[in-house]
Amino acid sequence: MYDDRNEDQQKLRVQQLFASFREVNQVLHQSMIRWTQRFGITPVQYFVLKSVLECPGIGLGELADKIHSVTSTTSGIVDRLVKAGWVHRERPEQDRRSIKLSLTTEGEAFILQLTELRLTNLAIALEQLPEEDAEDLQRIHSEIVRILHRQREGENDE
Repeated sequence: MYDDRNEDQQKLRVQQLFASFREVNQVLHQSMIRWTQRFGITPVQYFVLKSVLECPGIGLGELADKIHSVTSTTSGIVDRLVKAGWVHRERPEQDRRSIKLSLTTEGEAFILQLTELRLTNLAIALEQLPEEDAEDLQRIHSEIVRILHRQREGENDE
């Protein structure tokens, strides 16, 4: 009987923990939607611009993987960013079927400005969280990721 109660308490703890993750993620996502709308883009367009900034010359398939999307959807997003003048699409001579993406000067300036504003905005919001709590949160998240990776690797070995 004791084991069943203990197991139920563990399950409840896990449910509450992951519910809190979902809640934080949802609030951040809603904040990101409101924030990007102010600049006339969507959150996914922001992440595409940021990804191209971080990986100049990235291909469409790799970009799709990076933003957790499919190539056809990513292609449409890139088309809109090309039309906006923020992304340049280039077909390499050695492989005319592939494309390489890079930011235009305007696109780079735009995403750098947006990223700086976003980080400043988040820093102001999170100033209320004591530094020690932030460090503990970072440590705990890293530990959860490590545990889940180790568990997944164990499942793959079976």
